[in-house]
Amino acid sequence: MTPLGSGVFLLRHTADGLNPRERLRMRALGVTADHPGSWASHTTVAQLLRLPLPRRVEMDLHISTPRDTAPVRREGVRPHRATVHPGELRTVGQLPVSSAEQMFLECATVLRVDELIALGDALVRRPRPHYESRRSPYSSIEALAASLDAHRNVHGHPVASAALNQVRVGADSAPETRMRLALIRAGLPEPELQVPADPQNPRSPQADAAYVRQKLALQYDGRVHFDVDRAKQDRRVDRHFSSRGWTVLRYYDEDAREGFRRTTLEVRRALEAR
Repeated sequence: MTPLGSGVFLLRHTADGLNPRERLRMRALGVTADHPGSWASHTTVAQLLRLPLPRRVEMDLHISTPRDTAPVRREGVRPHRATVHPGELRTVGQLPVSSAEQMFLECATVLRVDELIALGDALVRRPRPHYESRRSPYSSIEALAASLDAHRNVHGHPVASAALNQVRVGADSAPETRMRLALIRAGLPEPELQVPADPQNPRSPQADAAYVRQKLALQYDGRVHFDVDRAKQDRRVDRHFSSRGWTVLRYYDEDAREGFRRTTLEVRRALEAR
């Protein structure tokens, strides 16, 4: 038997085939099975849903129990006690978990505001069925707001409320969220998200962010964009925008690492020029 942590053991050949996320799930299953009424919560749920998180919290195992019961005391478990209303828990496979809305509020106690905004953006973004196995967002801004209204006195509510005010539909990645926030905090207008070059064409290429009146399109290219075929597609997208009078600016990992300082300067100059 191989220990996974938190007192959870698996057959060695099974454990060896698990990636870190699957190991976290198996640990959560083992602990909740030993503690009826408990559920996985906080960033554990976000990690299992493949939502963006800072590395420092990725493998934390958060387990919650009802407020009138004892917390889980296991090595490697971050225990919580909470009051949940009907419908605020889900079961994924055999694992009880916080709903997306409850998880957002829980994560306000362990994430910084910008990290929580990126998480909120990921919860409400429209999935792309061609690349994902789902067709609906995990939540909506309205549902997140309703959850906050139902838990006004809980720890983390001020942070969650501040973050939700800046959550937007349309950011496909945490760096896109950080780019938008950097532009706003530099005093620039908030860009629109997922803007088509040709609004009349439902298959038109889209800009990650854009200033429509000035016809300035911003694209953030993560690692996937360095694939040869994807790079060719990106060039076709740029030509599509350019042929309609748009200027396209592309940004990369190095821009994200330096906090999009160069980005804000370039965008400011481009807006002033147009």
